[in-house]
Amino acid sequence: MSTELLVSILSFGGTFLLVLTGLLNFSVFIRQLRNARQQLETARHQLEQAQQQPEIQLIQRAMAETGEYLRAFVEKPYLRPYFYTGRRWKEADRASEDEVLAMAELMLHAFASSIIHSAAFPQYPARSVEQTIRFHLQHSPTLREFLFENFERYTYSGLALLCLKNETKDQTERDLHSLVDAAEGRERARREQLLALVTGAETADPFELAKYTIRRTQAERIVAAER
Repeated sequence: MSTELLVSILSFGGTFLLVLTGLLNFSVFIRQLRNARQQLETARHQLEQAQQQPEIQLIQRAMAETGEYLRAFVEKPYLRPYFYTGRRWKEADRASEDEVLAMAELMLHAFASSIIHSAAFPQYPARSVEQTIRFHLQHSPTLREFLFENFERYTYSGLALLCLKNETKDQTERDLHSLVDAAEGRERARREQLLALVTGAETADPFELAKYTIRRTQAERIVAAER
């Protein structure tokens, strides 16, 4: 075999081995790329689940808050007319006044919690409970009276509850005028601020007003603490 032929064969063999090695490296690269894509997809799913977890927890909380007073109605169905059909408590009723007032407080607490959570967390399903709150406030004199008599207890949510109670902005303003007249000192000043807020607003969206009320109240407390 001549030297030139041997060199050609060796060159061809070397080139073939280089090509084969390149193909093997390419297949390894392809597998690594696929694995990387799978890891990336897995990480994306995990991130989506992590992002959805707070929303799921907030939805569960909303359901739990609603379920709390619904369980009370199941246990004491004779309380339903005071909150569904506009019945007013009378001394001859089976329910005691304390039971009716306790239920009113429980329901308003749940409603206030929903409003505050909706203001603090955009993911909270506020609109899903809005109609429920409206229905009960508009069909229960007991709830309305309890809200008016204890309005100072609903610092963050009171204005939103008033808006949900009413059909129009004018009705909310009239309620606030009555609440201002019934208060004194700091509480009167606070109610006057709420009245000015509603009067100056184009629309009385309850949840937007709740957000503003919370931010304003927190800012005022920070300023007061720094003095």
